[in-house]
Amino acid sequence: MRVFVHVCPTPMTLLVLAGTLLATLPLAAQQLPLVVANDNRIPGGELHNGVLALNLEMTKGSWHPEAENGEAIPVYAFSEKGKPLQAPAPAIRVPQGTTVDLTLHSSLTVPATLHGLHQHPGKDTDVITIAPGATQHIRFVAGVPGTYLYWARTPDGRGGNGRALDALLGGALVIDPPGPPSRDRIFVLERWKGPTRTAINGKSWPYTERLNYEVGEKVHWRVVNASDLSHPMHLHGFHFALDAEGDGENYKLYEDGSQPLEFTHSVQILETFDMTWVPSEPGRWLYHCHRIPHMRLPVPLDPGDAAAAENHDHEHMHDMNSDYAGMGGMIMGMTITGRSVIDTSTNWKPARKLELAIANRKAAPAFYELSLRDLAASTAVKPQLSTGLTGPVLVVTEKQPVEIEIVNNLSEPTAVHWHGIELESYYDGVPGWGGRDAKKTPAVEPGKSFTVRMVPPRAGTFMYHTHWHDAVQLTGGIHGAMIVMPEGKTYDPATDKSFIMTLSPNDPFGAGLILMNGSPQPATMRLQTGTTYRFRFINITPTMDNMRISLLNAGQPVHWRLIAKDAADLKTPVMKTADQMIAVGETYDFEYKADAPQELTLTGLNPGDNRRAVQTLVFSTGSN
Repeated sequence: MRVFVHVCPTPMTLLVLAGTLLATLPLAAQQLPLVVANDNRIPGGELHNGVLALNLEMTKGSWHPEAENGEAIPVYAFSEKGKPLQAPAPAIRVPQGTTVDLTLHSSLTVPATLHGLHQHPGKDTDVITIAPGATQHIRFVAGVPGTYLYWARTPDGRGGNGRALDALLGGALVIDPPGPPSRDRIFVLERWKGPTRTAINGKSWPYTERLNYEVGEKVHWRVVNASDLSHPMHLHGFHFALDAEGDGENYKLYEDGSQPLEFTHSVQILETFDMTWVPSEPGRWLYHCHRIPHMRLPVPLDPGDAAAAENHDHEHMHDMNSDYAGMGGMIMGMTITGRSVIDTSTNWKPARKLELAIANRKAAPAFYELSLRDLAASTAVKPQLSTGLTGPVLVVTEKQPVEIEIVNNLSEPTAVHWHGIELESYYDGVPGWGGRDAKKTPAVEPGKSFTVRMVPPRAGTFMYHTHWHDAVQLTGGIHGAMIVMPEGKTYDPATDKSFIMTLSPNDPFGAGLILMNGSPQPATMRLQTGTTYRFRFINITPTMDNMRISLLNAGQPVHWRLIAKDAADLKTPVMKTADQMIAVGETYDFEYKADAPQELTLTGLNPGDNRRAVQTLVFSTGSN
């Protein structure tokens, strides 16, 4: 900030004026050094003769998660000596066996505890505490190849129910196997709480890096969660192979051919994972955390925490012509170029035509009601309606062309995303972003409709849900299970059971209750012994990333067979205890058969506060 004085003041007068001005400004507006975004393309330090020499500093700076002239947030950050502060911290990347020779100076006024700066595999108790104003020398040999991280914590770092001042004191530590480094990208996830700001490599959407790839290009990413909360990371339009997972100290590499296929992977606090995917369809796509607060426009900052730009205005949160396109936070956008393998224009002849109508519910529970009907069916056939606050199960067939007309009978716009389905970007359901070239996906305006065309390439358990970025539509019932049946197979609702987990918005159930198929306590389900059932589980809660699904007999879990995750069949089904954590945006399929009459309890539980939805399953012999 500049102060223009029209008289010739004395030095003492200037000091008094400056001190008075600084005292009236929020902390972030005072002249802190700028924290710049680190895209992790260039690792820190200099590598010579098997030794990485790295000189790091820690100090307080001003972080701009969006535009550089936007909101400014005071944070602690790392930098290389003589270079700007960075968020995330400078990447440490070396070949296996390299000696890391690191000098760290702290300009902080509080002590800092350093984690991860040691040989791996290691122990999370192997930490170093650096005193205020001190310099520490650290030396270790890079161990087992993998994706790791280093981070620091300070006693004054907490803000609200998360990290604030020390939230960005984290960076990637990658150890490469012998030979040239792989062609990959590193993405570090960060969360600042005061209120929430989330970022990938130091920026929030729409200021995150925009990525460009070609159809058929092999893409390899390393994802590092340097934050204090888990993040269910969802890739639109494609499956990816999970190459490896790490807990920060250890690293598990899947052998070639054994990598799980997923469309959502939850990376836990201070953990990492590696993924490979091959884009098969051009257009614009998203990669994002599926927690709703991490993908919508943030609430204004408290002036006591930061200085917001004068024109920082989020009234346009659903303005499809804005760069935000209704979104914000932990999101990256990708543009894929090349030739499409899907043709829904030339000689398009859908085998089925469905209508999914969205309306306000007239009866309790209020909010939204969805109706699904086959347009080729007789008018005497009643449409399928929502059950409680969950839409009807939508069943289509693998490789069969289908049209789904979304009819909006609301007084507000909406949009429907086909979560996990590989289709054209234009129909993916992200208004203002999806599509190709100048053609952008529209919102479905009140009184209007939008027809989606798809040819599902694989069978499995998917979901559909609103991609309108507020929790009201999601918790209010604009979601449902989507099942793609294998070619030649018929869906049998008697033995194929879907359970979609959501949260209640408010009355009639009470805000924040866990719902199973739209109810906190669905009616008893009566099943038969000797029959193999397929149970499909879906978590589309706004934030509950640690949902535990259990099938209990007298309080103890039974055993069931895991056969699929994220619409990808396991090569070898696994018999396991019926207690499964399901993250937001994930789907799991299990098989279960009761050999004798029994009464079981199916529970969806939030371990943090014991909220749960419960359904009784009664197995008996003969007809029910």
